[in-house]
Amino acid sequence: MYEVNRSVFLLIPLQPFWVWLQDLPNINLDELSLSILQQAANAYLIPTCADNEEMWIEIEQRYQRIFTAELADWCEDENLWPPLTLDKFKEWFQVKLSMIVTDLAQEELAREEFIPIEFN
Repeated sequence: MYEVNRSVFLLIPLQPFWVWLQDLPNINLDELSLSILQQAANAYLIPTCADNEEMWIEIEQRYQRIFTAELADWCEDENLWPPLTLDKFKEWFQVKLSMIVTDLAQEELAREEFIPIEFN
């Protein structure tokens, strides 16, 4: 076991995100529910933080990039997105914080560069 030099948070979609998703044109959500989305919440690593306040500072500095990534997973048309405000981010997602990340795997960590989708 090794501690990793990162903190982590889960980004759990809430009802407003689900309502937006259901209103998107040409999307099939037959096999999906808010509960399923919440169980498959995305995890984000950030630099190691000493406390929750420091973690929120890190999140707030990056919330627009995170919000964009979450929306772009479902819809590339930015005209269908809500305003990317911090208040809207907090309304649409619950954030669960964890300051310590422990790696239980034997193999080395692998990193692949994230390539964001470029929109108009």
